[in-house]
Amino acid sequence: MRKPLEEIVKKIKWIPSFGKERELDWLKNMHDWLISKKRYWGLALPIYECECGEFEVIGSKEELKKRAKEGWDEFNGNSPHRPWVDAVKIKCKNCKKLVSRIKDVGSPWLDAGIVPFSTMKYFSNKAYWKKWFPIQVIAESFPGQFKNWFYSLLVMSAVLEDAEPVKTIFGYASVLDEKGEEMHKSKSNAVAFDEAVERIGADPMRWLYARHNPAENLNFGYAAAEEIKRKLLTLYNVYAFFSTYVKEKDFPKDLEIRPANILDRWIVSKVDHLIGTVEFALEKYDIAKAVQNMEDFFINDLSLWYVRRSRKRFHEENPERKEVIATMYYVLLSIAKLIAPVMPFFAEAMYQSLRSNSKIKNQNAKLQTPESVHLCDWPEKEDQGQTDLDLEQKMDEVRNVVTLALAERSLNGIKVRQPLASLKIKNQKSNLPARRAQAGIKDVPELLDLIKDEVNVKEIIFDDKIKSEIELDRHITPQLKEEGAVRDVIRQLQDLRKEQGLKPEDKIFVWLSGPNALNAVLEKNKALLLKEVRAKKIVIGSAGKENVPEKGVNIENDLLLIKIKKT
Repeated sequence: MRKPLEEIVKKIKWIPSFGKERELDWLKNMHDWLISKKRYWGLALPIYECECGEFEVIGSKEELKKRAKEGWDEFNGNSPHRPWVDAVKIKCKNCKKLVSRIKDVGSPWLDAGIVPFSTMKYFSNKAYWKKWFPIQVIAESFPGQFKNWFYSLLVMSAVLEDAEPVKTIFGYASVLDEKGEEMHKSKSNAVAFDEAVERIGADPMRWLYARHNPAENLNFGYAAAEEIKRKLLTLYNVYAFFSTYVKEKDFPKDLEIRPANILDRWIVSKVDHLIGTVEFALEKYDIAKAVQNMEDFFINDLSLWYVRRSRKRFHEENPERKEVIATMYYVLLSIAKLIAPVMPFFAEAMYQSLRSNSKIKNQNAKLQTPESVHLCDWPEKEDQGQTDLDLEQKMDEVRNVVTLALAERSLNGIKVRQPLASLKIKNQKSNLPARRAQAGIKDVPELLDLIKDEVNVKEIIFDDKIKSEIELDRHITPQLKEEGAVRDVIRQLQDLRKEQGLKPEDKIFVWLSGPNALNAVLEKNKALLLKEVRAKKIVIGSAGKENVPEKGVNIENDLLLIKIKKT
């Protein structure tokens, strides 16, 4: 049977791909296989051995009924397992004595090998069986299965149908401890499942397993799990940010994704891309790729760029608030549906908080609100021209420039809150894709504004003569220094709001007291301070008599005393 089995192996898709070569190697080199076990439960071997040395193998239930001399009534109507089948005795063809079945049962892999037949009504409903055979996929740890389950499946199917039993065999390596050693109770390095779920949480454990390359051993432990939880905390913080700034009354009632803001158009395009890449990976059973793509999206695209650059747009007075809410709502709802197969509990919690009691109208069914995220259809890519590859490439160029500029700031010890006069960008000449993307951002003021805001510069200059890719004007004028001090004070006040657990909508009284020169700068910029920290009143030059905690902060080497109180 080697050759027919080898041909069947080649028809199957193996994940990882080296599984095919392993199975072929086993078929090439295997010898006799011990198929019996000295145990009670299992597939009763239909072998009848007489003490005279004669033995017979009974080929069917019908044959056993015909040959039975006693015990048939006790067995009839039951499955061919012990103890019922042991009651049946036949007559030895040689010495005519009654013969009992040997007590051995088959290897459990014999039972496992007929799963595509025993579980799919092979004998009772052939039409039903044909509908599902070969089965779509099986998943099992591969270290020992090439010569056990995978092999027995192949043999049974080859004998019965001369066909492959399954379209895809998905194999994975072993779970070891954090040091890469096998887990054993005797070594005290085994982690009990219930204990792990209680300590880590079911969803982080699922994410840890799903994002791992199945071809490699997984070193499982609490340190590795904590790293995963830190990554997932990014998604939770994005969700918490939206929940903090947006109440249910603000949820979109008629969601048509037609954003005008360049950040909104970009993130919708990225979501569409993500839906496509995740679906493509899952169709190929590449779970790790799908999970890593989702993780990269919510950390690098959604959190570190979109939310970071959109925070102020969520404020009540911002004219773009309605648009950014609708966009973020669509993004979070899409993420909930994408992560649902991997993190079902968090996906459901996020979905329930986003789901409005009134069904949102949408002709294209982009937004569905069934009772559970697990009752939603898989999200579809926007089919109305929302995917913008050109914009994505340009945004990549913007982010690359920002990364280089911020690194230059850090290298020269210049805080990001300190404004600078200009940033020069070297014109690309040799790299065609980069040159195209760069040429594109020159003509889009919105993209240049993103660079200005993120790098904190007043002007962007494209220059052929600079030696490096970017160059910062590090000369800080008195006016720029003054603006930097004001920004630093705003940050300190925002941090104090967080420390006191204030909500974004809470208004405050503020008292600021520092050296005369600093007080004068703050007085000059009072209107900006009132707006940025959501203050109803700011008193400058006096610590005030209010009995509230006072905090001293360093602003350009000057001590500033600050106090805030909720109105």
